[in-house]
Amino acid sequence: NSHEALSSRLAGNAFATGGLVDFTGPVIRLQNLTQEDLFILLGKVRNVFCGGEGATLKFPDEAITAFMRHCMERIGEAYFRTPRTSIRSFVQLLSVLDQNPNARWQELVNQTEVEADTPSALTEIVDDESEGKTEDDDLATFRL
Repeated sequence: NSHEALSSRLAGNAFATGGLVDFTGPVIRLQNLTQEDLFILLGKVRNVFCGGEGATLKFPDEAITAFMRHCMERIGEAYFRTPRTSIRSFVQLLSVLDQNPNARWQELVNQTEVEADTPSALTEIVDDESEGKTEDDDLATFRL
């Protein structure tokens, strides 16, 4: 269903196989995060969100661990392997804590809604095989 011209432009480098990578293309395929990677990433997101000052006072490392545990209970390993929604939920939690000084992370963490990521339409475009479309189809089946 994808447009052949777009698919060919988004296709990966045919020589980047067997552990070799190419980070110059329009689509960069990254390896999945580990739990440790996500912990570090969430700590950095927290520090940026809080402006670096008092970040660990507002939302200590134990809060990050509690958030990750909550995500694991809700959606399993998907929370760190495909962390888009986990990170979005984390930032939303930080926003509520920032705007409501009397709110406590201990009470809010378990209320956080987290859902597993679904494949994006862009992934489908990149991964779909062309079904006989030609460049004359002029984006007739393009979707995002």
